[in-house]
Amino acid sequence: MTPVEPLPRGARLFQIGPQKTGTTALQAAGAACRTELRAHGVLYPGTAVNHRLPVAALIGKGIGWKSSADGRPTKPPPRWYWTRLVSEIDAHPELTAWFGHEYAAGAKEPVVEEVARTFGDDLHVLVTLRSVAQMLPSIWQETNKSAGNRGTFDKWLKEAFEPGSRIHDVVQTRHDQGALVRRWADVIGPQKVVVVVLDPGDHDFLHHSVEDLLGLPRNLLAEAETEAHAANRSMTVPEIELFRQFNKRFRAEATTWEQYDALAVRGAIARVLGYRTPAQGEARLTMPDWAADLADAQARANADAVAASGVRIIGDVERLAQPAHRRHSGAEDHRKVGAVPVDLAAEAMLGIAAAGLGLDAGFRTGEGADGRTRALARFTSKELLDELYQRGRTKATRTLKRERD
Repeated sequence: MTPVEPLPRGARLFQIGPQKTGTTALQAAGAACRTELRAHGVLYPGTAVNHRLPVAALIGKGIGWKSSADGRPTKPPPRWYWTRLVSEIDAHPELTAWFGHEYAAGAKEPVVEEVARTFGDDLHVLVTLRSVAQMLPSIWQETNKSAGNRGTFDKWLKEAFEPGSRIHDVVQTRHDQGALVRRWADVIGPQKVVVVVLDPGDHDFLHHSVEDLLGLPRNLLAEAETEAHAANRSMTVPEIELFRQFNKRFRAEATTWEQYDALAVRGAIARVLGYRTPAQGEARLTMPDWAADLADAQARANADAVAASGVRIIGDVERLAQPAHRRHSGAEDHRKVGAVPVDLAAEAMLGIAAAGLGLDAGFRTGEGADGRTRALARFTSKELLDELYQRGRTKATRTLKRERD
């Protein structure tokens, strides 16, 4: 690829996503290379893999579906997460700062203006993009992995293309790519917004582009040693349906988001995505023709709008117009799944077991297991089984009572 002109030293590069554009792998590389980055004049602030909590605090986004049994929405993280991040960046004006999270793609104009005031002329924004027509299955999958989704893909697609629906508003805010880059370009100037268009044939393209932007040696990020589960791969159709069915049953009980995050997100799902290799030919999720037609039109409009925006573009903007993958058989429809591979079920069970023991998905202590997961380790295996038994017994008793009544 043609080398990219680096940002000026002391720049503040705010990476805003959106989701499913290589952000997870890039963040994992940044976290793995913190020390090396610092030696090359780049600050990747904090100690976590990404800056999800600070960005969620900035935009006022709650994480998860509920905070208590009465279903009240989860509150955003405390504001100090964001102010602490800003303070760390401000303490190092001599370093180029690189930070952010894909939640920021959902930021509205008042937040954009606040970020611009906070960092002033030093602010640059990194937007990573790929064809929305090819992203929609992956975008929906994120609701399985990170929000306890229980609905079907086809139903979600109908709402995604229905103006006025909640899902349509969310998808348009994050994935109307022309509007996304304009929101930031109108405030900080198009020359300060950098768009990297992913190259599906070159998995290092994004890493190399960011290396060039930050003035880093070639392959520092691309060859970083990250955890096996750092690559946020898409799920296969059987994997999707297994977790959707799990979500339905888990959320039917008196469970909380914190429990789901510990046992499913950081446990079963992390284990399957990080340690399972799907069988060759295992079906991938695709789109029905009616939705693919609409998505292709949106992708074409996105490519034209980004090309006309005046922002700095790295890569081939025409890739934003690549068409959707269309459904050709029932195997590509998760609703048709009646059974899942044994190795998939086993890996999911291992992930839950690891989380219950207070370990990460690879059964390692202290590597990825956060406080909520470690709290589960206060229980012995017998206590966990007893708790599950009592819950099952209580539910069975209620069911029998209803049937007798």
